[in-house]
Amino acid sequence: MNKPFCLSALVLAGLLAPPLGPARAQQGTGLRQELVAVQVRPNVSMTYLGLVGTAKPAAAVILMAGGNGVLGLGHRASIGTDLRLNFLIRSRELFARQGLYAAALDVASDLEDGMDGVYRLSTQHAKEIGQVIADLKGRLGVPVWLVGTSSSSISAVNAAARLPVGGLPSPDGIVTASNQTVLTPYCGRTVYDAPLAAIRAPVFLVSHRDDGCACSPGSAAAGGRLIAALAGASSKEHRIFTGGLTPLSGPCQARAPHGFFGIEERVVKVIADWIKAR
Repeated sequence: MNKPFCLSALVLAGLLAPPLGPARAQQGTGLRQELVAVQVRPNVSMTYLGLVGTAKPAAAVILMAGGNGVLGLGHRASIGTDLRLNFLIRSRELFARQGLYAAALDVASDLEDGMDGVYRLSTQHAKEIGQVIADLKGRLGVPVWLVGTSSSSISAVNAAARLPVGGLPSPDGIVTASNQTVLTPYCGRTVYDAPLAAIRAPVFLVSHRDDGCACSPGSAAAGGRLIAALAGASSKEHRIFTGGLTPLSGPCQARAPHGFFGIEERVVKVIADWIKAR
């Protein structure tokens, strides 16, 4: 039986910025939520909205939205942009119910307009993510995984390839969904712009067979090519899902096969099981 797990208050220590408020119980959910700011550069922070159950989590997952990455957290424990519908962000409670600490990560505080592919591929961005990994490892004492989808699949592979650096830790593994593998005018960069062969961590790729976004085909061929490029990964697998609800958005948006619309619970359980088995 798991011993009760108590989140500490947001203590100002090491990389943490001043506390934004205590962990709060989510009424009727059995989960606890907290808002944490991590200083990543002088006068610049990244904020995440953490969600966790009462038992100590098996691991932490840093959930990174696609698009421009802006969640609009600021100093409030709510997501204030359309990216609240992003597959990973809207599924954060499902991750927490699988025994994981789910951290929905906002962009750095000086990036009001968000990130493009160039920034997602930068060493600076990798270091920022490394600061958040260090914070979660220090606070929770559990493995920390990066989970990206669509354009944030670029952030995940870039950070995994460049970390550890400057004393910052690498992720214990990464999961990427709806991988941005094809260069189009709509998506100006792909995961292949990152040094994929440098990744040593476990990698789990997730796709939807019917993903209609030209940037992220869900075929076995597309996944196989990416698996082959991850030559140094300690373990790797590509899983293709099917099914879901009738799309309510465009093919590259959240409420379509690209965002695993209607099969979120099934996909999250498979991801969580894969993480917990490592």
